[in-house]
Amino acid sequence: MIALRRSVVPLVIALVILAVLFYALFPTRTYMEQSSALAEAQAELDALYEENDALRDRIHVLSQPEEIERLARSEYNLVYPGEEAFALLPPAPEPVEIPDLWPLNALVNSLGG
Repeated sequence: MIALRRSVVPLVIALVILAVLFYALFPTRTYMEQSSALAEAQAELDALYEENDALRDRIHVLSQPEEIERLARSEYNLVYPGEEAFALLPPAPEPVEIPDLWPLNALVNSLGG
């Protein structure tokens, strides 16, 4: 009986230690996961605050009459009554020169070249 107690007591102590570790590790892992998720959410929130600040600045700039006029003239080609709008076209591209080789010489002759 005493020999049985000597072999069971360390086994019970080991099981208790394992149970305590088991219940201690799961909350710790959950805490670590939640901590990293919180850090990611905080970083995303900070980025959104910065973006909101930039958008507020853009709203302020776009509400100025000078900026509205500049955009209307440059983006939409609008003018005041009595003004004339002019558009400069890009230069015409250079004509393509076709080499005088066998399959292409008939094409050159048919195009009047």
